[in-house]
Amino acid sequence: MEGLEYWFGSGDGATSTWTSPADLDVDADGGFDAVRLDFDGDGLLDDAMWDSDHDGVVDRAVLDVGAPEARYFADPVRNGVWGQQVPASGAIEGPRERGGVDFDDDGERDDEIVDRDGDGLPDYVLVTARDAPRYDTLLVPEEDPERMTVRMSDTDGDGRLDTVRREGG
Repeated sequence: MEGLEYWFGSGDGATSTWTSPADLDVDADGGFDAVRLDFDGDGLLDDAMWDSDHDGVVDRAVLDVGAPEARYFADPVRNGVWGQQVPASGAIEGPRERGGVDFDDDGERDDEIVDRDGDGLPDYVLVTARDAPRYDTLLVPEEDPERMTVRMSDTDGDGRLDTVRREGG
């Protein structure tokens, strides 16, 4: 791989773009697919800008590469702020194992962001609102693909849809 393109910015539209030679193999396929960096300021080069789909453009920022607590982030609007926590890579055909993200801010990493078409934007979010062995809430965008504005829930745990409501504005 010649070099990987990646960018940073403050979110106001102005970004700085770099191209750097890949020096890390995040997906362990034998080829370099990431650029080592230190995002979290711990003095270790254990974070990376990762090109998970091997197209020469970074699509994931990774904190603590290789650690069990590694976290993955995307910048789908390319404003330089890698602030959307996402699954490790690729399109997801359905929920993977539990423990993906804490989308509902309940302190538990028991929710799952699903990006079926691999464009870096969530197509829907599966949320566990109770201590149940399955997801009981589905969040979907109505107009803006970056805002989950419709909440569909199984409020009594019987596996059937009970409520549908519009969230926020």
